[in-house]
Amino acid sequence: MSFNFKYLFQPLFVFYVLVVYIFASFIWWSMLHVQKNQQAFKDNKTIMELEYEKAGLPKDAVLYSPKYDALKKKLKQQNTMIFGEGIVFLILLFIGTYKIHAGFRKELVLNRQQRNFLLSITHELKSPIASIKLSLQTMYTRKLSPHQQERLLQNSLKDTERLQNLVNNLLLAAKLDNQTVTFAYEQQNISSLLQSITEKFTINVGIKRTFHINLTPEVYIKGDRTALSSIFHNLIENAIKYSTENDDIIVKSFVKNQQVIVQVSDTGIGIPEKEKKNVFKKFYRIGNEDTRKTKGTGLGLFIVQELVELHGGHITLKSNQPKGTTFQINFPKATVQAIATKENRASKNLPLNPELN
Repeated sequence: MSFNFKYLFQPLFVFYVLVVYIFASFIWWSMLHVQKNQQAFKDNKTIMELEYEKAGLPKDAVLYSPKYDALKKKLKQQNTMIFGEGIVFLILLFIGTYKIHAGFRKELVLNRQQRNFLLSITHELKSPIASIKLSLQTMYTRKLSPHQQERLLQNSLKDTERLQNLVNNLLLAAKLDNQTVTFAYEQQNISSLLQSITEKFTINVGIKRTFHINLTPEVYIKGDRTALSSIFHNLIENAIKYSTENDDIIVKSFVKNQQVIVQVSDTGIGIPEKEKKNVFKKFYRIGNEDTRKTKGTGLGLFIVQELVELHGGHITLKSNQPKGTTFQINFPKATVQAIATKENRASKNLPLNPELN
């Protein structure tokens, strides 16, 4: 197996070569300083012994003189200083190396994710455009029956809606990144909204899944209707992507512990434990674009988490039993009971409680 010399010029490889060189240089200079201190101590001791001999004293008497004790103390202080500075230098070197390494790794992961995103977005744009073009060309060049024309138009509308959802996600992700998104916060009936979104998927004959819908009626939160629709649409679409034909998709909403809880579950392939912490990252998708078969851009769950948090809630991911995945959103309950009571009183022409107005 031949060695590829291009790796010698990779930034990370050059960085580690420099780190090893700095570490080796530090060890060499530290040893050199210790040796020079030892040599200086020996030279001073020899000079003291010569002075004692000249004064007619035995040179062993040097070992008991205060000057010799001061000389030993100075040597110890110098060695301690070298050791202490060395420890600080090594700690800073390791911290700096770790930070730079983490930065390099993060940059490499981001580059790979962006490359995967470009590949996926190209496919996501190319497929529906080609399908719409083919349908229009077929209708233009051939005489088709009304039934055939209707079928091509339906397929074109589905592809157009797919393109629209893709563009909306791209624009929304950009606004969330730039913190320029604005919401019209109003009381929203979560049950009604979930029902209408789920029905759009259930009437699609191309989606062969079994939907189970269990929604508590008249459940309200304060939020933006478009943003909430995007949250629920992306979660259900994600459940469809990562499940197979005839798998179950369960959509629930209920109130518990002063919170509105929405759950979207599937009985598909599930998400590996090590991947769960990454699925909400922008552009992140399990696997890679060369081997992945499911459609998507890696923006859906990122958008979901950002929008949920902007609505004062939080989203969690857990494994479904016996297989699959469950996404659970906890929204603040806010004025659920107040809104329901107001609507009930208004329908019966009863005076409203001032506290609920």
